[in-house]
Amino acid sequence: MGRLIAIYVAVVIIVGGTFVWFMTALLAPGDARRPTEAMASETVVAHASEQAPLDLSSLEPSPLPLSMPLACDPGVDCWPLKYVDLDPGKGRRDYQCGAMTVDGHKGVDFAISDPRRLNWDEVPVLAAATGKVVGVRDEMPDVNIRIAGRESLKGRDCGNGVRIDHGGGWTSQYCHLKRGSVAVKAGDTVVNGDRLGLVGLSGSTEFLHLHIQFEKDGKIVDPFVGLGRDDASCGLGAAPLWEKAVLRKFRYSAPLIQASGIAASTPDPLGVAEGKFTDPQIAADAPLLVLWTDLYGLRSGDRVSMRFTAPDGAVLAETTWVQEQSKLRTFKYIGKKARSAWPKGAYRGVVQVERPSGPGKNHTVQTVDLRID
Repeated sequence: MGRLIAIYVAVVIIVGGTFVWFMTALLAPGDARRPTEAMASETVVAHASEQAPLDLSSLEPSPLPLSMPLACDPGVDCWPLKYVDLDPGKGRRDYQCGAMTVDGHKGVDFAISDPRRLNWDEVPVLAAATGKVVGVRDEMPDVNIRIAGRESLKGRDCGNGVRIDHGGGWTSQYCHLKRGSVAVKAGDTVVNGDRLGLVGLSGSTEFLHLHIQFEKDGKIVDPFVGLGRDDASCGLGAAPLWEKAVLRKFRYSAPLIQASGIAASTPDPLGVAEGKFTDPQIAADAPLLVLWTDLYGLRSGDRVSMRFTAPDGAVLAETTWVQEQSKLRTFKYIGKKARSAWPKGAYRGVVQVERPSGPGKNHTVQTVDLRID
């Protein structure tokens, strides 16, 4: 869901007879991916994030206790990528007063790691609350909207989905499910944890994810806020819908290193979204080596660094910058062209994002290890 508004900036720097370059692209939501499998020959991707403990002791009981909406490991292979837009005008503001949303976004998008999982893995979508199924759709293909074209939707932006009536004016809607995976029909009663289908790429979407939204008497409710807050306050509401165990798992994910990898060709955001630049074999005669990263939710003042080293510890490329403006998405790569065959051994890419203060304060590191034999 969302529309591409890309700005590409490329800089080429000549260093010692070789080329070291970097590229930054600001995009609208989409093309999201995080590798869990090999990015290259014997590649390992590791991620670590340091955040202060979350104090939920003062929260009031949820009016609609919500359990996990999908079967995944939050912070490892899934995470909230976009939140409900709480700005009543044409701006955008998530529940932490950040920019991890787009204008008019009505739900929460839970991104799934590697887009290749659409074909080789199942990520079950689960009922987050008990209710009666009142509508389903299951025939739309799993195609990136940038390839299928908006005219193919005919008003079916949700794609394959399930709508549930929870009683008391509460409803929920699950979107972008995989074609042929919907496991319920209208009239069925479901309880927390029941399987509804699989995460897919149907409808108006550019990346593998689940969109889920909640309404009370026809009005959108942010599950991280709940009812009764109409001001511009920041942070969790007094009675968010999610159960406390879910809130601890799905912490505010900004800044977020969505994905990082090593490639033997120049990467681009759409290709990353489609699972390209994940060739399991990078040969010693590759024309270049590139470390790329996909960052979400950067704010002014965030410090980002990228460092790419060879088996002997020599630096192939590196860059560091302090973010000047808040951006939803930043795609960047650094690398080096080959002057001769690449030495055999272990290559390492390290991406670090540090937020010194404010919502999401943390220090996040993602490491990508590649071995060329």
